Amino acid sequence: MGTHRFDTLIRHATVVDGSGRPARVADVAMTNGRIREVASGLAPADARHVVDADGLVAAPGFIDSHSHDDVYLLVEPGATAKLDQGVTTVVTGNCGFSIAPLQAATRQEAMSTLALIGSQHLPGGGPQDFSFADYLDGLARARPALNVVPLVGHGTLRMAAMGIADRPAGKEDRQLMHRLLEEALEAGAFGFSSGLAYVPGTFAATDELIDLARALAVHGGIYATHMRSEADQVMAAIDEALTIGREAGIPVHISHHKVMGRNNWGRSRETLAHLAGATGAWMRVTCDVYPYTAGSTVLAAALPPELQAEGPAVFAERLKDPTVRRAVRRRIETETHGEWENLISVDTFDGMVLTQCPRHPEYTGRSIAAVAGAESRDPYDVFFDLVIEEKMDAMVVEFMMHEDDVVRILQSPLSMVATDGLPGFGSGMFHPRFTGTFPRVLGRYVRQQGVLSLEAAVRKMTGLPAATFGLARKGLLVPGCDADVVLFDPAAIGDCGTYEAPGLKPVGIHGVWVNGHRVTEATTSRASERWGRVLRRNRAAA
Repeated sequence: MGTHRFDTLIRHATVVDGSGRPARVADVAMTNGRIREVASGLAPADARHVVDADGLVAAPGFIDSHSHDDVYLLVEPGATAKLDQGVTTVVTGNCGFSIAPLQAATRQEAMSTLALIGSQHLPGGGPQDFSFADYLDGLARARPALNVVPLVGHGTLRMAAMGIADRPAGKEDRQLMHRLLEEALEAGAFGFSSGLAYVPGTFAATDELIDLARALAVHGGIYATHMRSEADQVMAAIDEALTIGREAGIPVHISHHKVMGRNNWGRSRETLAHLAGATGAWMRVTCDVYPYTAGSTVLAAALPPELQAEGPAVFAERLKDPTVRRAVRRRIETETHGEWENLISVDTFDGMVLTQCPRHPEYTGRSIAAVAGAESRDPYDVFFDLVIEEKMDAMVVEFMMHEDDVVRILQSPLSMVATDGLPGFGSGMFHPRFTGTFPRVLGRYVRQQGVLSLEAAVRKMTGLPAATFGLARKGLLVPGCDADVVLFDPAAIGDCGTYEAPGLKPVGIHGVWVNGHRVTEATTSRASERWGRVLRRNRAAA
């Protein structure tokens, strides 16, 4: 039994270690879930399992720095959509939406809004309290196949305290949010996120966020934000995010950084310069980006926030009134530079393609404009009728960015790679970023276009997110780090999913190890092999 020094030895790999240093040919040895040695000439006889990696790249397992896998990992703990693209760690609880904490008094209201991240698929039910610790404990019992870095959502905290009310948070509301935030941080949350373009986050004043962020600072957490605007008001939104970080003394992470709308294309030069200046002056600022020119969200998010604040059942009923429909249409058509993110103005109905539409499956894959044209209807009527029937269940892909901005943000030293993927939960239509983001960067932007070096791209997927979120043993392929490893062919790796067929598996991934255990091979995933951990800030993994 006992003569092997290593559990696994990967031989003759091109090692890209996640630090940004130049690649080198070496062997990678793993023992007891850790990287034991990275060196040349290690003896195969010393290992129980030997993998020949001649011509392949060995890198740290990829870290999805912005996911919405909170419920997905409870429903599908095997997480094959992530493992198949080399992801071994995900950051959850983004855009202000975590699935916990929930309070009995406001649970139903919160669950309706959290349908965006799949709350309707959450195992269990009833009007009970559901703490952040309850969620993390339940996730640990589900034994996810990859590692989880949880954030707690500001929107979820606000809904627990006061529902989706369109009003300032009062003293008691803030006290409850503070208590729930403290409980989440004690349970292991790495920080908190906001979604200021979404209800209810859009109703929060900047001082409310500063107040919570100061409590976060005591615990050394990070603030990640889906800013109030990613279109016409993007610079003001960046300033708000930086103000929150500066006043609270915490690092700021800009979620899925982009500039939306044709009139804003090219402004990434301005936004990135501003972020870089802030980083050099007084704080740490980072951002993440997905490598596509389309985003994705729930269709109802295109309604004015005040209407959304009445809840799905109410706004669906109100939209049956022709007078209300005319008023909403007038707002959408005239308030194109206001304080709310007017998605229809930014995207247009031509650019909003339905990906999930349970009551009208025949509409999936078609734009609102295409449906309207085929049925000889006004596109606003199609939009309103779908919101009435689907409420929070209709999802869209939105074509709203320019490739030059995507590339520019990818190239920034501040940026890291993320999927921002919304799981399909059995639907065959979703944004292909959920299944293809990481191979797409390595195939399209490294090999084909050459706009990123292999070392820089891998760092954006590993070492940089690990450092940003405080993952001491993740993100580097060096002795002592956790043995999260991906082995891929740099000449073949790439995404295969399209907007029409997003579920196609990427190519070029030859193996994935999570905490020292091999969970995927070149053609198959080992669905029963689940070795991930729920990571908890400043605590041992559960």
